[in-house]
Amino acid sequence: MTTTDVPDYYAEFGIGAGDSAEEIGRKLDREHRSWAGKASKAPTSDKRREAEDKVRRVLDARKALTDPSARALYDQRLARSRKKAPEPREPRVPRPAPGGAVRDWVGIAERNIADGDLQAAEYELRQAVHHDDRNAYAWRLLGAVHQDLGAYQDALQEHRRALQLAPDDAANHVLIGNVHTALGDHHTALTWYMKADELSPGELATELAVGDGLYASSRFDEALTWYEKALAHSPGHTGLRNQISRIWSLRAEGAMITHPVSRRLVVASEEAARRILHCVDQGLAVRPADPDLVGRLEFYRGLAAESLGKTWRWHRRMLWVVVPAVVVLLTPAKAYGVFVVIAALALVAWIGFRPRWWHTRASLPRNLLTPPQQSWSRA
Repeated sequence: MTTTDVPDYYAEFGIGAGDSAEEIGRKLDREHRSWAGKASKAPTSDKRREAEDKVRRVLDARKALTDPSARALYDQRLARSRKKAPEPREPRVPRPAPGGAVRDWVGIAERNIADGDLQAAEYELRQAVHHDDRNAYAWRLLGAVHQDLGAYQDALQEHRRALQLAPDDAANHVLIGNVHTALGDHHTALTWYMKADELSPGELATELAVGDGLYASSRFDEALTWYEKALAHSPGHTGLRNQISRIWSLRAEGAMITHPVSRRLVVASEEAARRILHCVDQGLAVRPADPDLVGRLEFYRGLAAESLGKTWRWHRRMLWVVVPAVVVLLTPAKAYGVFVVIAALALVAWIGFRPRWWHTRASLPRNLLTPPQQSWSRA
C-alpha cells in the first residue's frame, strides 16, 4: 500500500492515474462509508483500530488527491519515494490512555474542526458518543458540527441530548438558539439566548447572542441595550461596534420618508432632521469599521443638514395671492394696483422662502406624514 515514506493512495484505494477529482471523490466516499461502518461495528478492539486507521487514510487521500495543486505535489513526492530504498517503519499503534481508552475521539475532533475538516470531526464525535453516551460535551460538539453542515434536525437532537446530561450548560443553550435562528424561528431562539444569560450572566458570548436575537426580532431598542453591555466588556470588538452603528443607522433612516415619486429618502420635519443628526453622531461615536456603513451615516447627515437650510420654491397655494394681484393691476383707474402687486410679490417671496424640509413636506401626501418615532424601526 505504500512505497517508502509516502503512502500510495492510488494502489490502496483502486484509483487510476487518469481519474478526475470527481471520480476520486466518489471512490473515496465509498471507502469512507465502508470503513466507518466497520469501525463502529468491529467485534474487537484490534479490528476497530484497523478500521479507524483506514478511515484516517481515506481522509488523508482526499486531501492529497481531490485538490489539483495538492495532487501535483503528492504525485511528485510519490515519484521521488519510489526511487528510494525502502526503510523500516515503526508500526503506528495507538497509545493507551488512563482508564483503558485507546483514542481521544473528542480531542481529535477538536483538531479536525480547527483544520476545517468537519466530516472527519463528525466521524470522531460519533465514535466518542458511541463509546461514552454520557459525554455531554461530545454531544454538544457533535450538534455544533451538524449545524455547520446544515443538518439542523440532527443538531437539535444532539444538543437536547447534551442538555439532558448538562442542563446548566449556557453554551449549549446558545447553540440551540443558533439552530432555531438558522431555521428562521427567532422567537424561540431568543428564549434560549435569554436562558443562557440567566445561567451565565455577564458573558460576552451570551450578551451578543441575546442582542442578535432581539435584533433579528426587530426589537432594536432592546438589542441596542444588550450590545452596549457587551461593548463594555469588549470595546475592541469590531463586529459589535458595526452592529451598534447599524442600529443607529436604522433609527436615522426611520426618521425619513420615502418620496412616492423619486423613491428617495427625504426629510420632512425639523424634528426628523435633528433626530437624524443625533443618530448619526451616535452611530459614528462607536467607530464602526464597515466603510459602507460609515458612508451611509455620512449621507444621512448630509440629507439632514441640507433639509435645515432655507430656499425658495413655487407652490400652488401662491396662486391665491398672485391671481388677485394681477387682476387688480389690470383693472383701470386703480392707482394703488402697483402697490398691491408689490405687496403680493413680497408675500409670495415670504411664503416660498422656507427650510427645505418644509418644501418637501408640502409636496408629500398626508398619509406619508407619520410621526418619525413610529417609523424608525423599519428593518
